[in-house]
Amino acid sequence: MSVGHEFHDHIGYEAHGSQTQYILCLLVGGSLTMQHKEPITLQENMFTLVPAGIPHSLVDGENLEIRWVSFCPTCLGMNEQDPLMTPFRQVRLGAIPALELCKTRVSWTISLFTQLQRMMTNYQPSNAVVLKSLLNLLLYEVQQANQLPLLKQVRSNKVTAALDYIQLNYMHSISLKDVAKAVHTSPSYLATKVKAQTNYSVGQWIIKTRLTQACAKLLHTDKAINTIVYELGWGDTTHFIRQFKKTYGVTPASWRKQQRSE
Repeated sequence: MSVGHEFHDHIGYEAHGSQTQYILCLLVGGSLTMQHKEPITLQENMFTLVPAGIPHSLVDGENLEIRWVSFCPTCLGMNEQDPLMTPFRQVRLGAIPALELCKTRVSWTISLFTQLQRMMTNYQPSNAVVLKSLLNLLLYEVQQANQLPLLKQVRSNKVTAALDYIQLNYMHSISLKDVAKAVHTSPSYLATKVKAQTNYSVGQWIIKTRLTQACAKLLHTDKAINTIVYELGWGDTTHFIRQFKKTYGVTPASWRKQQRSE
């Protein structure tokens, strides 16, 4: 887990790649435009969520004060099926990643970020349970904000169902044909829709999902690479290493060493 409190007079365009952690931000002040299929403008007292493995871009921002936390659910014994993680799962499936926090909850929510940052600065392993509790309280505030009308689906039901199926079945040997069958449509129709609405093919989504999980296992376990390959349904270690290097620029072993040293 990492926690931060930042101020920026101005930020310009920044393209962010696929991160291995989940990111939760609260825009305390200013305005921020980000790209999520189409530009979305965030105002003060709004959350933005980025699930692991989802590329995102910052377009423009002025007079920003931001509170943020990034975390690895795997390390905390959590996943997207947990009730408090529902907003992240909805964003992964196409919901707009912007939620408005009720004004009466702002001071309390900021105090949670403040306490979380203070405890992380003076981290002690004995405080792990308390840190998770504070994070859960933040996720609860997000879940409450999640009920507001701002959260809308920006993808068709077929595309949403396809991405959901991939997220739940990426560890199996699945293909475009399998995904299309699961959502009751033709492979050619699904391929066209997914590409048009996400800018990625079904095959790329499967690979991206597996690679994100591979990063989590590389960083947070000591499992051998061929074991991770098997668990993620790849079956071919050489192909996995080639795909990993194409995405991250280094081999899985080098990536694990670099990340752990940081």
